[in-house]
Amino acid sequence: MIKIKFHKDFISRYESFLNSIVFNKQSDYSKSIYWDYHSKLIKSEIKDNTLFLDGLSGNYIPPKKNSLNLYIRSLKTLIKNIIGRETSNNLSYKEALKKVIKTKANMGESQLCFKKERIIAKDIKECKKKYPFNYHVSDHILRTYYYLNILNSYIDFSKKINLLEIGGGNGNLISLAKYHLNTNNILNIDLPETLSICIPFIKNLFPDSKMLLPNEIKKKIGENELNEYDFIFLTPSQLSLVDKNLGDLFINTASFQEMKLEQIEIYLDFIQNVAKPNAHFFCTNSVEKVPIDGPTNNLNFKKIKPTRFFEYPFRNNEIIVYQLCELTSLVQNDPAYIRLETIKK
Repeated sequence: MIKIKFHKDFISRYESFLNSIVFNKQSDYSKSIYWDYHSKLIKSEIKDNTLFLDGLSGNYIPPKKNSLNLYIRSLKTLIKNIIGRETSNNLSYKEALKKVIKTKANMGESQLCFKKERIIAKDIKECKKKYPFNYHVSDHILRTYYYLNILNSYIDFSKKINLLEIGGGNGNLISLAKYHLNTNNILNIDLPETLSICIPFIKNLFPDSKMLLPNEIKKKIGENELNEYDFIFLTPSQLSLVDKNLGDLFINTASFQEMKLEQIEIYLDFIQNVAKPNAHFFCTNSVEKVPIDGPTNNLNFKKIKPTRFFEYPFRNNEIIVYQLCELTSLVQNDPAYIRLETIKK
């Protein structure tokens, strides 16, 4: 359970979002079986201008530094690691991150190579030093720094960019992108239930930022809106509200894997239409995953197909990096791909 106190003005806007049509009436294609289950587990409660947030998938807000929650989580992780090391050869994120930050490319075409002078944080010590918020540097934060190191090695951030993330969960990546990268606007697209966690988390980290919530969008989002707001939040049913040729960088990490191919194709169409010429798309997801969770008694498994990365209907763009994610391979048994491409139009 996450507890955050806000000014009454933000609480009023947040309540309006929760009670809005855009929150409560969603398109049929927006949820897979996996997210139909997990969205029901996300809870938000308001008491005396304080938000209480809870959920499983998508809710990876780290515990506050020096909090009781941090010590409890650390103890659970220690016990889990002690038990797990007997049956697993996986490394910790701390060990894995240090091992995979290489400045020499692997053999083969489209293999990842970091630029030494552009690495933001190469190990847990540097992550802790550079992490700007009053939260613990969790495994999810370490993974996020790994992604930022990749992006900063290949993309020119000397000019301000418009960043669009699809399915970013509670906002760990966009919060660090806002702090470390040169962003003009960050547009975040996610299920309304997940946004109910992300929006207050981001507001807590950037209290002075200008934010546009999904229910507050009354017209097409164009250059003027991107220049006016720091963060814009949309639901999947609002994709058509974004003008063409606006985005410089698109990101999807570990959420396409929880969708059906038909849903992924909608987002890939969206990216291709909304991207500027020579924009970039960064995608990292499981090699293969069956997008279900929760009770399975009434499911017909013969009709449920696994979502495979190599079957994503990627467009004919210029591939920069395409390989198995070394970090993921070291910390878990289920492998994932990394793909970075330049969008050609």
